[in-house]
Amino acid sequence: MSVEVRKRPADNFSSASKRRATVQSTNPKDGNGLSECFKTVSTSLYVSLAPVHLQNPINGIKQQHLDPLIMTYFTKAKGIVVAYSNIKFLENNYDNEDSAYSLAKIEGSSPFTFLWISVDFLCWCPEVGDVLEGDIYMQTPSHIGLLICDTFNASIKKYNIPNTWSFVPNQIDEVSSDDRKTFGHWVDESKTKVEGKLQFTIKAIHTTGRIVSVEGTLIRPGEERNAQPVYKERSETKSTGKHMKFADDEVITTTEIAEPDENDELPAYIKDSDDEDSGSDDNKVVNKSDSDEDKIESD
Repeated sequence: MSVEVRKRPADNFSSASKRRATVQSTNPKDGNGLSECFKTVSTSLYVSLAPVHLQNPINGIKQQHLDPLIMTYFTKAKGIVVAYSNIKFLENNYDNEDSAYSLAKIEGSSPFTFLWISVDFLCWCPEVGDVLEGDIYMQTPSHIGLLICDTFNASIKKYNIPNTWSFVPNQIDEVSSDDRKTFGHWVDESKTKVEGKLQFTIKAIHTTGRIVSVEGTLIRPGEERNAQPVYKERSETKSTGKHMKFADDEVITTTEIAEPDENDELPAYIKDSDDEDSGSDDNKVVNKSDSDEDKIESD
C-alpha cells in the first residue's frame, strides 16, 4: 500500500504566518496626510433626575450626567468627550416591559425620575494607525513627550525611535533659554535637532478608567528592525561553593585608646588641712600635675 505525501508550499505558508496584519484606521485624512480624529457622535442615554431639578430638567441633566463626562473617555462614544449639544427628551420612552410612557418614570419609593434623552457629543476618537502631529515638550533618553492639539498627551518610547537617531545629553554648564529643565535632545540621521512639531503614527491606545494615553511610533510597519536597540540588564551570580553565614559579613571594629601623657594635667581635689571636714571640699576641682604634689604644704 503506497501513501502519497504532499508538502505544503513553504513560501506561501511562511510568509502568511510571519506577516503581521497592518491595522488601518477608519478616520479620514486631510490634505497634509494627518488623521482627523474629531467627530460628532449621537447617542441616547437613560438618566436619572433628582427632585431638586424638576423645575429645570435640562440643567439638572447637564449637572448630574453630562458635565462630568467632559475631557474623559466615554466608552459608548469610543473617544474623549470634548463638548456636547442638542439635548432632547425622547418622545417614546419605554420601561422594561415595553410599555410606553409620556416623558419620565417614577418607580417605587425612589424620589428620582428616570427618562431617556438623546445628545450629540463632540469627541476626539483616535485609532491605531492614525497619523498625528504633536508639539514636543519633553525629550529624555527613554522617550519623547508630545502634546496633541495643545490638550492630549502622547509619548514615543525609545524602541519606537529609528536607530539612526541619537540622544545628545545636556552639559552641566548649558542653560535653556526658557529656564526649563531639560535632559538633552534627540537628533535625526542628518544630525538635525528634533524640536517643534513631530509627526508620528499611533501604535497603541491605553485606557485606564476615564484616562487615555496614546503611544506613538516613528517606525513604519515591517521596519521594526530599524528601531533603537533594547538593552536588558542581567545580573550574573557565581556560586563559590561556600556556605555563607551571617557571621561572615560582620565587620570587626578596633578602637585604640591613647596612653596618657606625663605632661597632661589631671583634675584633683585639694584639702587645706587634715582636720578639715572632707565634706566641705566637695565639688572643688583644680588642675594638679604629678610634679606639683610635692609642693603642697600641709598645715
